[in-house]
Amino acid sequence: MYWNELNPQKRNILFKFDNSDIKKDKDRIVIKLKTNVFNFVNLFFSSSNIHGLNHLTDEKRHFVEKLIWVIAICLSIYGSAILGSSTWNRYQENPTVISMDREYKEWATALPAVTLCPTNKIDDQLFDEFVKKKFINYTDEEKEDLWTFLVFLANATYGTFKDVPLYNRISPNDYLDYVMSLYGTISYTISNSHVDIFSSIELVPSVTELGLCYSYNGYIAPYNDYKYWKRRNISEFPKIDIMSGTPLDGDIFVQITSMNFGYMGFVHSPYEAPDVACRIYPSPENFYKTLDVTALSIYSTPEIKYLSPRQRGCRFLHESDLEISPEMYTYNMCRNQCRMDQARKLCGCVPYFYRPLKKYKICDVEGMHCLDQYKEFLIKLRNTTGNDKKVNCGCYPPCDDVNYIVEGDNTIQWFLGTNLKWGLIKYPRMRLKRNILFGFTDVLVSIGGTAGLFLGCSVLSFLEIIYFFTFRLAFTSLYEK
Repeated sequence: MYWNELNPQKRNILFKFDNSDIKKDKDRIVIKLKTNVFNFVNLFFSSSNIHGLNHLTDEKRHFVEKLIWVIAICLSIYGSAILGSSTWNRYQENPTVISMDREYKEWATALPAVTLCPTNKIDDQLFDEFVKKKFINYTDEEKEDLWTFLVFLANATYGTFKDVPLYNRISPNDYLDYVMSLYGTISYTISNSHVDIFSSIELVPSVTELGLCYSYNGYIAPYNDYKYWKRRNISEFPKIDIMSGTPLDGDIFVQITSMNFGYMGFVHSPYEAPDVACRIYPSPENFYKTLDVTALSIYSTPEIKYLSPRQRGCRFLHESDLEISPEMYTYNMCRNQCRMDQARKLCGCVPYFYRPLKKYKICDVEGMHCLDQYKEFLIKLRNTTGNDKKVNCGCYPPCDDVNYIVEGDNTIQWFLGTNLKWGLIKYPRMRLKRNILFGFTDVLVSIGGTAGLFLGCSVLSFLEIIYFFTFRLAFTSLYEK
């Protein structure tokens, strides 16, 4: 007790704040909010043109009737949702159809492209100049070791990586530059059946998984040229006019004569690149090879481009999402990038003959020996043991493509140099057409019909829902205030 306190008992009584009025105000606000929400929903149900909702707010309806209507409405919503989801999935997964087109006189068939990879890749004279310029202090034994290494390196690919001898005096980042600088000059003579129209087509350098090769009638080839990788200016390279013909043009063929090299050959579409897993048509020097080819093409209608690649199951040439080929998309280039990803995953590096990218480390000799252990897997992109499961590379085929089948492959010895002749032995009388079977308009019609069947509603019904829960709700809230 303090001496100056008049009423010391007051000090022991705690101050109590009376909040009963605040609780009552909160309860009134909650009740008012619930009432407003109920009234608004009741207004929507009673005025909506969706069948069945008005029965839920009709005071003349018995509770059992309302319960039956609730069950009926729920079942209708469920049924329309199931059918609508099925319709949407069909549009996403399988909206296209492939049919046959037999008006063969109205289209032109492209001559198959041929890519030739010389078997002798290192030029002796260029090697001597190369050594004098960069390795002037090398002894004869060191030059011999360097020569052996570069020869095996230039011919290295999946299946031959194990043959590359150990050599650590050159940085892996220089492999491609050194090998490209040592390729010799090739000589040849070209003639074709339509020389008056396609007289300017020549062999175009192109880097493949077999090293430096040369392509004829290949639209993709200039983008895989080593010089283009360095300069990135396609205007410096000639535009390729694809050689093609119709049954009215007669036979179409090309002949390359007097070549000064043996080769490993690929036959492929003009809009495709060679792949190491494709069939190879080899020919040593001083042999004459003839290839008889047939074709089957598939093309897509203009409406197809409005679908996504996943929906149509293919990609157009300009829809590239590839890091190694941002300019053009092809199925084999996609497989090349997939092969690079698998090589990096298995051995931490990729072979030197791919387009240089910062994210991919170039393999040294030990890295190439590591890749050789998985050569079958990397070539086929399929597990060769166990369940034989294919690697999911996410590669779509081209929307416009031509598949070629070599029906005749004849090789004879020839004393007038190395020659190659190929052509279409007959024009196809049928081609495949990819078209839209189930478009977005069909989706709207189908879903609208489903909603009308189950709920008796239309587009205006959905607009009414949007109107009620946006503008009407906002104006009602302002009016209440």
